[in-house]
Amino acid sequence: MTYWGYHLVFTLPLIAVLYWLVRKSLRPAHWLCWAVACVIVLLATTPWDNYAAAIGIWGFGEGVSLFYPFTGAAESTRFLGHIPFEEYAYFVIQATLACLLTVFFLRKEKAVIEPSTVKVAPVRRAE
Repeated sequence: MTYWGYHLVFTLPLIAVLYWLVRKSLRPAHWLCWAVACVIVLLATTPWDNYAAAIGIWGFGEGVSLFYPFTGAAESTRFLGHIPFEEYAYFVIQATLACLLTVFFLRKEKAVIEPSTVKVAPVRRAE
């Protein structure tokens, strides 16, 4: 299975289901937080993941990735150009899953009040 195939089978369908479940709860603030989370994840994870791949801690097999962005930088640095596109997608997918799960578990359900159960107390006026 290719790395992109893994995303298509396992991670992206989960995002689709979670998005469908929380779609009515999403507000502009959620989208802003998601964008900030993605930027932080990409900035924090890219250098060490590239470094680990560059020094051989882990790697990605031949023919399992679509392409390697920043390959020109790989010749001059160990911190960029050593991981495939799908790994960057994985960073964003994980941040997206975390954000969607947060919205899912922290959303507030609207209370339903039956009109027949509401009792109104009489108002007493001070004289």
